[in-house]
Amino acid sequence: MANKDKQTRQQKIRRFLFNFGKLIVDGTKLCFGSLVLGTVIKGDMPQSTLLISGIIASGIGAFIGVTLITLCEEK
Repeated sequence: MANKDKQTRQQKIRRFLFNFGKLIVDGTKLCFGSLVLGTVIKGDMPQSTLLISGIIASGIGAFIGVTLITLCEEK
């Protein structure tokens, strides 16, 4: 009985991490859209600073999100 409870808990944690990874990927899309594409239109901050920070944030977010999704994908 304890083994079944442990498996259920592991499945819940795995499902949480899978959904959290999807959330990070969605946030990365928003970050890319607002910082990188917003720089093209115009911003109050220097454009190079916004562009570089947007690219870095998008890259890191994409890496973390895809990693979590891949590791926790339902099989």
